[in-house]
Amino acid sequence: LYRECWEGMKKTLGEDHPDMLTSINNIAYALSNRGNYAQAEAMYQQCWEVSKKTLGEHHPVTLSSINGIANALYGQGKYAQAEALYRECWEGMKKTLGEDHPDTLDSVNNVANALYGQGKYAQAEALYRECWEVMKKTLGED
Repeated sequence: LYRECWEGMKKTLGEDHPDMLTSINNIAYALSNRGNYAQAEAMYQQCWEVSKKTLGEHHPVTLSSINGIANALYGQGKYAQAEALYRECWEGMKKTLGEDHPDTLDSVNNVANALYGQGKYAQAEALYRECWEVMKKTLGED
């Protein structure tokens, strides 16, 4: 159904219309959830390209697309590549939303996950702890 919606929207709005981003992202998300990480990566890549062009590099939707690509890479076991993109997303989130925003904190956690996947346990732990401390301060301990 996502693909049918996407095809219809593409015909009606054109491939580079910002409203296309939701459809592209939904397809990528569904592919990723089914374990089709390489296909999901390609869709997230397309979403990122359109988002960069229409919304700008530091828009939260653009940053979310980078995160989606990183998630797809992570799912394929490409932890170093995922880490680089998670870090890019984290830096963008800090600039756009601030260091204490929940989406920024999710980005920190994602970097830590990628480090952990590479066996860099001490670095991962340090980031997990940093993230936890900011979350407690920002969101409360409960």
